[in-house]
Amino acid sequence: MEILILGLTIFFAIHLLPSIPSLHAALKHKLGEKNFKITFAVIALAGLVVIIVGMGRIEFSPLYEPPTWGRHTTGLFMLIAIYCMISIEVKTSLQKITAHPMLWGISAWATGHLMANGDLASVMLFGSFLTYSLFDIFSANLRGAQPKGKSLALKTDLIVLGCSIVAILCLVAFHESIAGVPLIG
Repeated sequence: MEILILGLTIFFAIHLLPSIPSLHAALKHKLGEKNFKITFAVIALAGLVVIIVGMGRIEFSPLYEPPTWGRHTTGLFMLIAIYCMISIEVKTSLQKITAHPMLWGISAWATGHLMANGDLASVMLFGSFLTYSLFDIFSANLRGAQPKGKSLALKTDLIVLGCSIVAILCLVAFHESIAGVPLIG
């Protein structure tokens, strides 16, 4: 449990820096833009590795029984999450609606997994990501974040939706090798 908590602390501590603009600016100034980005990436990656190790070592401890429909709706939430993540780089209509496609994608991913998993480790992992992403959306909006999209991109939306469906099918096929949990069978 301690390893998972340590990983979550490292990962989110570095990701919360932008919500403290004075500290964020001071570190960027002291390290320089390039060194700051490298340091940020290394610390975030270290936190992620510790999270993965922690999740692999934690014993199953149930907190609640997920609803029977929880596993089925997770697929829909994952479709939304993947669409949002692709929309970070591809100009979709989502960019006209929100400045935070990645954070909404993380929120969808975490929410879906909380509906399918009721154990302590999952609640800590997915609950932390959900809490962080919603906080970061709120914090970024307070700092003036604005949507970047200028117009609807329906053709691109359909292409991204198709790619998202293919990605979901790949996740279903390879989820056990990625996360150690089979989705089928």
